[in-house]
Amino acid sequence: MIPDELERLEQTAMSMVVQALTDYRQQAVTIFREETDSPQDIAEDVTREALEMMGVSGWNERLYGKVDYKKAVYIFLPTTYPAALMLDSKAEKPNGDRTATIQMSQTSMRVKMLRSGSEVDEPGGLEPVITRGGRSLYVVTIIAKYVYEEITDGQELRRLIVSCIPNGLLQQRYNPDSNNGIWLAGRNAPSRGEDFRVRLSYRLLSKQAPWRVQEIELLKE
Repeated sequence: MIPDELERLEQTAMSMVVQALTDYRQQAVTIFREETDSPQDIAEDVTREALEMMGVSGWNERLYGKVDYKKAVYIFLPTTYPAALMLDSKAEKPNGDRTATIQMSQTSMRVKMLRSGSEVDEPGGLEPVITRGGRSLYVVTIIAKYVYEEITDGQELRRLIVSCIPNGLLQQRYNPDSNNGIWLAGRNAPSRGEDFRVRLSYRLLSKQAPWRVQEIELLKE
């Protein structure tokens, strides 16, 4: 698959997820306000329920990866391509609404960046293309970010931001070297031996491709 076609595949998958969450946004606000589970658990439930309510074209195939929602799907361009949809949900308070923190197991891209004056080049933990049941599936990684505030009886959902991390086959377009990329330093401490993490910058990513970062407008009651 050529890079432009892979971009269209990811954009189509992104559109599907954004539509599902847009259709479910009012329920999402209510669930955050009324549920007593942790915000992270609520976010995962909302994402799964939104995708299940809309329904997606796919088949039963077990996928592996440290994301909340994993599904083998068909993407129509109109040529049909099998894809591995890797959709992760994150719940954070407003001071974290400019980035999404990810583990390296949640991206197929290498992370090339400068950190504390040194060059970093960390491989992603996902393959850009995985094989299941004789099919080659292009990996599409999407992050749904639920920004909430605590209120007296629960949580109030303030923002819902969806972002699509480029497939590793698009490395040269989005992160060819440490001076050109989409990443910010993560919230891990190498001095304490914590696993490497990185933050996806919404500003840097949307500067290269505006469709890759979309905020869903929440309905006012």
